[in-house]
Amino acid sequence: MKNSGSRTRPIFAGFALIPLALLGGALVLQHFKGQAPCPLCVLQRASFLLFALIALVAAIRQPQGRGAAGYFAALALAALAGLGVAIRHVWVLYHPKFGCGIDVLEQLINDLPTSRLLPWLFHASGECAAPHEPILGLQLPEWSLVWFSLLFLAAIFFAFKSSSAARAGAMA
Repeated sequence: MKNSGSRTRPIFAGFALIPLALLGGALVLQHFKGQAPCPLCVLQRASFLLFALIALVAAIRQPQGRGAAGYFAALALAALAGLGVAIRHVWVLYHPKFGCGIDVLEQLINDLPTSRLLPWLFHASGECAAPHEPILGLQLPEWSLVWFSLLFLAAIFFAFKSSSAARAGAMA
């Protein structure tokens, strides 16, 4: 009988690849298009990276049943954290007078160890309310909102699916 954990590996691997690809795109925009990340962008990057790391660990461990449901729930929480930041960022985009600017948040983020260890990824130096060229009609924070929403919904779906499969297996 095939290990049921092997069925979750491609799902978790896909969950790891999506945010890593999005982070790659953000780095291209930062280093080749000159779009410096703001403090809210950096927090969204951290959420995408956390999501990818959880998914990568799950893909390696190949959890089954309730273990898989637990990993999917952790992914949902990571996506929810990023979703909250993305909502705030979109709000700041449409209400620029309430932007984050050079404030305590930027100083706090730039003082974190991640900013010192990986400045090319986590150093905040941009303005949150600064509009950039839209990609397919949406600003980057709006795309983050879309992707965090999709990742959250997919993680919740697979959490319930894994949980119900574990319950069905326990009853058999």
